[in-house]
Amino acid sequence: MFKPVVVSADDFRKPAPVADETIVNNVFKVLHGCYGNLFLSKFASGVTDAAGRDLGVASARKVWAHSLRRFDEGTVVTALEHCQARHPEYPPSLPQFVALCAAAMPREVFRGGNAIGMSDELRSRYARQARAINEKHAERARRRATGDKPLPPGLDGLKQAIANAIGCAGGNEAAALLRLDRVFTGQGK
Repeated sequence: MFKPVVVSADDFRKPAPVADETIVNNVFKVLHGCYGNLFLSKFASGVTDAAGRDLGVASARKVWAHSLRRFDEGTVVTALEHCQARHPEYPPSLPQFVALCAAAMPREVFRGGNAIGMSDELRSRYARQARAINEKHAERARRRATGDKPLPPGLDGLKQAIANAIGCAGGNEAAALLRLDRVFTGQGK
C-alpha cells in the first residue's frame, strides 16, 4: 500500500536536513537532458526573478530537495540510471522518482540479533537438535532414493549384506544365506 505524503508549509520553514543542492541541480540537469523541456515545462510558471530564473522551477527544486533529503548521492544516481528504463516516454513525477530512489536504496542486512531473548546455550542446543533431525531425514531420503534397506546389527546383518552383494553380482542369494548359516553354526559347508 502507498503511504500518504503529508507535507505542510511548516516543514519547509524548519531547518530540516535537505538534499545537497548540487544533487538536486544534477537531477534536474539529467532529467532535462533526457526529456528536454518536457521535464522543466511541468514546473515553469512564467514568473521570473531578477536573475531571470523561473520561480516555478526554483520552487520545484526546493520541493524535490526536501523529498530527496533521505537518499544519498549514490542512491539518487542509481535511480537516475533506472529512470530511462522505467519512464522511457515521459519524465517521472516527484513521487515516481522518490519510489525509484527507495527501490535503489541499499537494503539493511540481517544482523542475526537475538530476537526472542534466548540464551546462547539454549540456542546452540536447539540448533544441534535441528541439525540432528535434518541429518536423520536426509539419511532416510538417501536410503529411499537408493533402495538401501537398514540391516540388523550383528552377525545377521553381516550375513544379509553378503547375500545382497552376491545377489547384486548375479548369484543366488538364498543359497548364499543357507551356506553362511551352515558355516556360522559349525555344520560345515
